[in-house]
Amino acid sequence: MERGVIKVVEELIEIGDYQRALSLLTDLQDENVRYLRLVCLVALEQYHQAKDEGLYAKMNAKETYYDVISLYVTTLKELQEYEEAINILIEELSMPYIPYQYETMFNAAYDEILLDKQETNWQIESKNQIFSIEEIEQILKNKQANEDLLYMALDQLQQLNIRMIIPTIKDYLMDPQRHFFAKTLLLEILIEQQVDDEIQLEKFGQYYDINPSFSPLVLQQIAYEGIIKYLQNGLEDENPTLFQQCVEFLEYVLYAIYPKEIYEDEFHIKAAAIHYYVATLLAIDMDIEDIEMMYYCDKYDIENEILALKAIEC
Repeated sequence: MERGVIKVVEELIEIGDYQRALSLLTDLQDENVRYLRLVCLVALEQYHQAKDEGLYAKMNAKETYYDVISLYVTTLKELQEYEEAINILIEELSMPYIPYQYETMFNAAYDEILLDKQETNWQIESKNQIFSIEEIEQILKNKQANEDLLYMALDQLQQLNIRMIIPTIKDYLMDPQRHFFAKTLLLEILIEQQVDDEIQLEKFGQYYDINPSFSPLVLQQIAYEGIIKYLQNGLEDENPTLFQQCVEFLEYVLYAIYPKEIYEDEFHIKAAAIHYYVATLLAIDMDIEDIEMMYYCDKYDIENEILALKAIEC
């Protein structure tokens, strides 16, 4: 197609006159024409025609390949043909080389389509049918995955066989950029499914080895009950509301640092620090010397533990 005509078409697209631009795009043997026709058809919401033309354009695209893929996936999304769109994105994202800008775009599209699929199917499918194991694996591989999508995927992973994606899980657990809470949820699924394997993971710059088949769930650790007993002695009768809030914060802390071991001689220090720190967050006037006496521990140890608590509260 002549460069002059292409320029006119691009100007028409820029001002939003897609129908007129489309009428000038007649040479379907031209790769750029096929791409620009998709731009117009998607903008005009003529998705069925865009799908028909997009399939041919996708099969024959070279220089416009990734842009055509993007438009074709958008078309499938609008037609609610989520499975086909997801399969295309998984295939493209699994390629050894994909330009960074398109990788970012496809990852974002993948998250968006899964969310749309989840919303569309929520009323007609049980929760464990919404995402497949392959879709969950792709979410875990995506370093910029939508957080809501991530936790929905982890929730559904409990109903699937986690052994099918163990290599991806191991990569996730060793990645310092992944959030500690999600790592712990993955560990709990491995434990619940009794996965007998040596697993390594990173938490807060520390590295741990764990075999899930021999490991307790987070709130089945001896430390959980041990620390709660100290909090009960110090708080339960005097301030039941504060006691409950301290227990909730303790659970958060244990999920954050798991599988780091807490020894019995640390239980009273952890309890004292949590008591003082949560009270401070709630603007409750508290004298740290009173906490020292109540939990039989040194102020220096409590303050060090509080610094550790602040480091993980995010």
